[in-house]
Amino acid sequence: MKKNNHKKAGLLLVLGMAFILPSFAQSIFKNPEEILAALKTPDSTHVLVVAHRGDWRNAPENSIRAVENVLKMGVEIVEIDVQRTADGELIVMHDKTIDRTTTGKGKIADLHLDSIRRVFLKNGAGMPTQHRVPTLREMMSFVKGKPILVNLDKAWQDMPQVYHLLKETGAIKQAIFKGNQSVGELRQSIGALVDSITYMPMVWPKDYHIYDTEDTTTPMQFVQDFVLAYRPVAFEVIYNKEESPVFDVIKLLNREGIAVWVNTLWAELCAGHQDDLAIDDPDAHWGWVIRHGADLIQTDRPQALIHYLKEKGWRR
Repeated sequence: MKKNNHKKAGLLLVLGMAFILPSFAQSIFKNPEEILAALKTPDSTHVLVVAHRGDWRNAPENSIRAVENVLKMGVEIVEIDVQRTADGELIVMHDKTIDRTTTGKGKIADLHLDSIRRVFLKNGAGMPTQHRVPTLREMMSFVKGKPILVNLDKAWQDMPQVYHLLKETGAIKQAIFKGNQSVGELRQSIGALVDSITYMPMVWPKDYHIYDTEDTTTPMQFVQDFVLAYRPVAFEVIYNKEESPVFDVIKLLNREGIAVWVNTLWAELCAGHQDDLAIDDPDAHWGWVIRHGADLIQTDRPQALIHYLKEKGWRR
């Protein structure tokens, strides 16, 4: 009888642990200004970690809880996605519909905010939670002053509106905007606004397109134009093979002291050196992208990446 009770107690402990987040390490940075300064002066002794859609394995993606979790891990940057509702409100969600990530249905562009407020976010297994879809205002109000920067994906489609909202919340200095326009196109589309934001261009080889573009500029020319006319805080680089011409760009950025952001989310973004492989052999994959010039890594495995970086001396 005693033996069975021990077995039951052990089983309950294991089941309970499945719902407990791993131990967290606080950031070495005291505030977002220190992180921005580190981004502007890349240092091989501290590789910055970017959490893709927050801690979506333990909380709904793009939720405030997902961002709160990565804050506790010591992640420096969190990536979130911005969409606009039918009544012009900005919400935090990746997809153009609410079907996959919530208990509701419909295109965000066709729904009013009050309708979206009624649904619940789903977790990574597709099960409903008690979390609601946050507005961008709520998200940025939550992070304001905390030691984290926010990378705003898809915000390029509503950049002036996003900018003014961030000014109102007092969190403009914590936001990283990004896009794939040339420096000339960017200035033409938003004018002097580009000089009031932290902006990161995205660059990839011409044989790989994640966003439609007819631009024939080479990756090197694209980057050189930006460096001469604007000098961004970082470049998000994508390379789908190890012999990609983007590696010449990375060498240039390393020499110029401009941060290189690499995504290890899935294979085609990082020549096959993605997170799922890095879990089994981190040195062959996360280590590989660092040895090939990465100063920041965007990952779906932030805590495991932090552990590896500390172990290798790439994180203070």
